[in-house]
Amino acid sequence: MDIFIKSNIYVIIMAEKLDRIDQRILFELDKDCRISDSQIAKIVGRSRESVGYRIKRLQEKGVLQGFITSINPSRYGYMFFKLYFQLANVPKERERFFEYMKKLPGLYWIGVNDGVWDAHATLYAKDVKEFYDIKNRIYSEFKDLIIKRDTGVLVNVRQYKKKYLLENGENIGAYGSSAMFSDDVVENEIDDLDKKILNILLNDGRIPLVELTKKTGSSVDIVRGRMKKLEEKGNIIQFRTAVDHTKLGFVFFKAFLYFNNLSKTDEKRLFEYSKEHPSIVYLIRQISSWDVELEMVCKSYEDFTATMNDIRGKFSNSMRNYESVLMKEDIWVFGKRDIFE
Repeated sequence: MDIFIKSNIYVIIMAEKLDRIDQRILFELDKDCRISDSQIAKIVGRSRESVGYRIKRLQEKGVLQGFITSINPSRYGYMFFKLYFQLANVPKERERFFEYMKKLPGLYWIGVNDGVWDAHATLYAKDVKEFYDIKNRIYSEFKDLIIKRDTGVLVNVRQYKKKYLLENGENIGAYGSSAMFSDDVVENEIDDLDKKILNILLNDGRIPLVELTKKTGSSVDIVRGRMKKLEEKGNIIQFRTAVDHTKLGFVFFKAFLYFNNLSKTDEKRLFEYSKEHPSIVYLIRQISSWDVELEMVCKSYEDFTATMNDIRGKFSNSMRNYESVLMKEDIWVFGKRDIFE
C-alpha cells in the first residue's frame, strides 16, 4: 500500500499484488496484445489455459482495462497540437469545461492534473488554421474560467513499452525500443475496407482474426494482408493494452523540461536514458515554452523526484529547470469517434 499527497489530501492506493507471471503476461500483452495465449504460455512457462485464466482475472479486477490499437493520425494527413490550461476554482464551470473538451472534434487525448496545469489536451487538425479556430472557440466559450493558457506544436512522440510492469526492471535493455508517432505528416490512402478494419481494431485490438474478418465481410487472407500493410505504412503504430496503473500502486506524473540549449548530443543521450528507464512511458518533443515532456509511471512521488534529480545531474550543463503535474485522469478520446469517414 502506498500513500501520496494530492492537493493536501492523503490518497491511499490499495495495490493489487501481482506475481511475476501476471506481471510478465501484462508486459507481453502490452508489447503486442494480439499475441496468443499459447505464445505467452511458452514465455512464462505455464499452460495456455492458465494464461487465459490469468488474463480473465486481471480483467475482472480492473487491472487490465482493454486491448487497444495505437493509430498515428499523422499518417492520415493530420498535425498534432497541444493546449494547456489553468482554471479558476469554479466547480460547475470546470465540470462543464471537461465535458465540452471531451466532445470537441479533433480531441485525441486530455489529462486532468494537479500541479502547474489543471488540464492539458492533445488535438489533431488538418492545418494550423483549423487548430487556430478550435483553440479560439475554447478560449471564447470559457473566457471567465481560463486563468492561464499555453499552446504547443508536436514534433514527435516516443511511445515506450510499459517497462514498469517488469519485476525490478528485468531485461529492460531488450525491451527499451520505442514506437514513434506525430512525426512526418503523410496522406496515406485507405479504402472502405481499411476503414472498417481500423474502426474495429481501435477499441478491440485483440479481436480474433476470424471474427474481424466476419465483421468486415472480407476473407482472412485479405484482412491479414491489409493489417500488415497498415502497420508497414505506420498507420497502425502498435497493438497495446490499457492498464489501470493505480490498481498496481503506481502514480502517473508529467514533467516539463526546460533546456538552455538541447544539442543533438544531449538529445540523443536523453533518448537513450528514457529508453532504458523503467518509469518513462512517453518522451514528447514539441515547439512550446519548454522543450521536452516526459511522462512517467512511478512507485511514489519520491521515486519521481529521484528520477528528475538524476536527469538534472546528467544534464546539468544544458537543463535549466523543470515543472511537473500529477496526472489524476488520463483520458484517451481518439477511437471513440470515427475519423475514418
